[in-house]
Amino acid sequence: MNIMPLFPERLQDFCAPAPRPGEYLLERRFAEIYAAARGIPLKYDELLEEIRQWCEASGIGGHGGSVSFSGRRGGREYRGTATRFRDELSILIHAEGEGRRRYRIPGLWSDYSWLVLYQEPLSGEWRSWPGAAKEPSAMERDRTTEEKAGEGFDWVCRRRIISRVRLFRGECLVKEYFARQEKTGAGEPPGPP
Repeated sequence: MNIMPLFPERLQDFCAPAPRPGEYLLERRFAEIYAAARGIPLKYDELLEEIRQWCEASGIGGHGGSVSFSGRRGGREYRGTATRFRDELSILIHAEGEGRRRYRIPGLWSDYSWLVLYQEPLSGEWRSWPGAAKEPSAMERDRTTEEKAGEGFDWVCRRRIISRVRLFRGECLVKEYFARQEKTGAGEPPGPP
């Protein structure tokens, strides 16, 4: 399926309304159900790949990369910008007579899929690094690149008070650290005799 003639003006066909008014989210399940109900052949992974290629051809590189565009649809002009925020593409479109709409495509790139979690020593709660978030939705904001996550993992492992650290790529556990506790006899101080 070639989305170039459809992109970005027909992107809304595959996006689910988000909780914020005027905001839409591209999600696999919604896009596949919508396409199947309308008889549109859709291969979701190919759709994401074509959007990545469109971004590359448009000059959107790493985090913060942006491009402006304009066009005409149904006798109305539209203009907009597409901006990369970490692993998400955000497309803001102003259409004549329709107002502003934002289309978000989370997880378009996989380079910001790394997450470091550590266990709090007293409470046992898991928190993300570097933001120390404990709510899963807030932890997502601490996802980063492989390099930064590796540095963060090593840094947290060196903290003597932290006994357990996990490194994830997406939802998969890549590495886990357990601090070794020194064994001592009853009443003996830890360390060499």
